This record gives sequence, structure tokens and C-alpha cells, in this order.
Amino acid sequence: MRKAALLFSVSILGWIWVESSAWAQPAPAGAGSPETPEATQPVTPDEAGPVIPGSGPAMPGSGPVTPGQVGSSGGGGTGAAAASQGTKSARGEKQYWKDIKVVSRKLILKQQRVELFLYPMGVTLNDNLIRHWFLGAELNYFLSDAMSVGIGGHYYLPEITQRAYLMGLQQRVLPTLNKYYFTTTANFNYNWMYGKFALHNKFIQQFGGYVGAGVGLTMTAVIPRRAGDSSWNNYNFTILFPAFGLRMFISKWLTLNLGIRLYIMRDNFEASNRLADDDPNLPANYNPKDHAAHRWIPNLVFNLGVSFFLPPSFKYTTFR
Repeated sequence: MRKAALLFSVSILGWIWVESSAWAQPAPAGAGSPETPEATQPVTPDEAGPVIPGSGPAMPGSGPVTPGQVGSSGGGGTGAAAASQGTKSARGEKQYWKDIKVVSRKLILKQQRVELFLYPMGVTLNDNLIRHWFLGAELNYFLSDAMSVGIGGHYYLPEITQRAYLMGLQQRVLPTLNKYYFTTTANFNYNWMYGKFALHNKFIQQFGGYVGAGVGLTMTAVIPRRAGDSSWNNYNFTILFPAFGLRMFISKWLTLNLGIRLYIMRDNFEASNRLADDDPNLPANYNPKDHAAHRWIPNLVFNLGVSFFLPPSFKYTTFR
């Protein structure tokens, strides 16, 4: 009986020791406790994209989380660091957008519009003995945004240079000169170039270039070598080719223009062996114009002016 009681007691003590050892060991992962969400790294505004109000987790007893609540909520330095990081990201985005420029559309559409081109200043470039200042105007109609036809003309103001006076004193030769009165032409222009460039990253300047040609008439007059001799006028067929121009667009109806043109004409000059009008040997029917010397003259000119486009406004249209 005693042996049975001792064996039973030992068995009870062994079972108690085994159970106490089992309770003392840590529980395996996932056993005996609810799952907890894993901690995530804070997401920067650049990675998260746009924040939609109400889509984020709500704080207890409040609505959607706002940047002000994040900065003032608990967590110590975590909220302040997130706010600072968001501010830096916003500044970086602003700097990024500053470098992106939107190229504007054409400032002027010229199709089916009239151009009034006024050039109050122009000068001839090919003759160093006589210089002609001129002023004029043109009227052009644009068949398309690139092609135009029109008429134009200018009036000359002659100026004999000091070189012409010195030639007679230094070389004992009187130069043969003609002065110009006016030139009028019918023109065809083609706008072959259009472009834009930025000035100091502040605004975009637009410009365009054109070439032209035309035919017309130029009136000239002979300047006699002797002051007492008679003069005469010439009406010369004139070819305008080529003409180069550049437009700087100022507004929808105003441009600044400059250009170089070459007028080619066959002019009549005083003959080198002309007899004086008071020469006793002069025939009674002598006409100095019939004995004139014919020469082809290239009249190279530079002009500067402004253009006004009418009507002053236009409307962009797109394909349906």
C-alpha cells in the first residue's frame, strides 16, 4: 500500500513539473495572440502622389487628417520631420516647374489681312558720291500666312557727299551723277522663316523673315557737270530682286521691320563728250538726251520701319 501511494505521488509531481516547464517557454509566433500590423516606413509626398482628402486613416474622434493636425499631433519629432520633408519637397517641385516653359502660339496670323508698312528711314548704299535718303510705304495683302502681294513706293532726298567735291579738286575730273526722285513697284513676298527665342528667361520674342521680288518704275534726273547746262528726266524700268526682310512681332497688329533691297535699272547718264549749251559749235537740233550714255545700275538700299496689320485682331481656329 505504501509503495502504491509513493508511486502515485511521484507521478503527480512529475506531471506538475512538466506542465510548469511548458508554461515557462515563450509562445510560438501567431499562437495565442492576435495579429498586429507591421510597421511601415513614412512615405514622402513625391512617392505617394496627390493626397485625396478623406482617403487616409482617421484619427480618433476627428475627421480626415490634415497637414496641420499631423504637425500638431503626438509623436514628438516624427510629425515635425514629416512637415519639414513635405515643405522641402514642395519647394523642389516649384523650382522644377520654373524650368519648364510653355511655348506660345504665333503672335500674329497674317492670312487674309492687310499690312500697311511704313518706313520713315531708308538710305542707298551703293554710291559714295551721292547718297539718297528716302521715306515710303507699302500695302500688302496676304493670300496665306506665308504669301502676300502688294504695291509700294518711296520718295528720295538726294545728298551729294563731300567725296564728289573732292574728286574734282584732287583728280581734276567732274563725276557724272544722277539723282533719284521716286521708285514704285508691284511686289510679291514669301515668308520663309518663323522662330522664337527667350530673352533672359523672362519672355519669348517672336520673329519672321521674308524674301521678295517685284517690277516697277524709277524716275531719275541728270545732274549736269556744268552748272549752266540743261538737265532731263529719265523713267527707267526697274526690277526688284532680291529683297530680304525681318519682322519682330510686338503685338497682334504691330511689327518692327528692317530689310535690304536691290533695285536694278537701266539709267541714262550725261555723255562724257557732251558739248556745252553755250558752245558756238553746238548744232541747232542737238539734244543731249539723244547722246546719253546707258548703264545698268544696281541701287542697293536699306530700310527700317513698322507694319500695321488690319484688321487689328484675329481668331485662332482649330480642326473639328
